[in-house]
Parts: sequence; structure tokens; C-alpha cells
Amino acid sequence: MKNSEKMPESKDNQDIINVEEYTKIGKKPPKGKKYLIRVEDKSYLFDKGSASGAEILEKAGHTPVDCYSLYQKFKGCDFEKISPNEKVDFTKPGIERFIVKPPEVFHYTIDGEPETTDEEYLTPNQILERGGITPVSDYYVVQITQDQQQIEYKDSPNKPIKMECPGLKFISVYRSSTPVA
Repeated sequence: MKNSEKMPESKDNQDIINVEEYTKIGKKPPKGKKYLIRVEDKSYLFDKGSASGAEILEKAGHTPVDCYSLYQKFKGCDFEKISPNEKVDFTKPGIERFIVKPPEVFHYTIDGEPETTDEEYLTPNQILERGGITPVSDYYVVQITQDQQQIEYKDSPNKPIKMECPGLKFISVYRSSTPVA
């Protein structure tokens, strides 16, 4: 072995395998006791040779895990999406790092009925239409926040609402008063 191909040294002689360093020198990470991986700009230590996407997200502080998408970067390749229940083998050659992105799909409810969208913003009218509440001109949307506050969109039916995770909660309100007989 040439001097330029020195194997990464274990940190504190604890058999810590730095997965990214092995990839940089083109070597397969050996079986070891602990594995150091990089998620975004920070490194995290795992006590076993594999972990699920959810375990990686949790250790990196990205919870709830359903609110994030995890991607694995391989040397010289694009990113590959890792599902929350998918196992990642840290001894697999070529793993560089992991990145975290916002979810690809947002979940929300309108009048207690679950809906999903892949759009980052929806207007109150779009929320009503997708919930099957028509004609939208007869209704407006009220958002119920996590602390039970109400945000009315009575006068702004076309104002974009940023979809968030965990899912937002909306109710529809009929605009006209019902005549009393």
C-alpha cells in the first residue's frame, strides 16, 4: 500500500469507522464497532453497521421523520432517496454523506377529512376545491393552529398559504347566514 493510500485512523482507538473517509480513498468500510456518518454538515456516530432512514433522521434531530426526506450521496453519483423504513448499510462502498430536504408531499385536513398535496403553497380556494367544497364563493377557510388559534381567510381567498409539516388543519365556513323561517 502506498503512503498516499493510508487507511483512515480510528478516532481514540475505539474502532470508529469514518464512512466518508473510506469513500474518499476508494476503499470499502470494514466491519467495525462504530460508524461515523455525515448528515448535512454534522457527523453522527452509530453503534452498528446499519440504520434505517428514520433512525438517521432522528439522530440528526429531524423529527417528526415524516416531515423530512433523506437522501444518500454516493461518490460520483446523484442522490438516492432513502425511505424511513429502508435500511442503510454503512459498510456499502461509496457512501459520501446524507442530506435532508423538506417533504415531497404535505398532508392536511379540511373539515376533518385528510388531503395531500405536492405543492408548497395552496390558496384557501384551492383547499376548498380539493376538499370537494363547492361553490368556493359560498365558503371561506379558517386555519386551526397547533395551539388552537384560528386564522380566518374570509377576505383573502387567493392568498397563498405555506403548507407545513406536520399537516395543517382547516375548516370550511359557510359565508351566508341561513334564513330562519
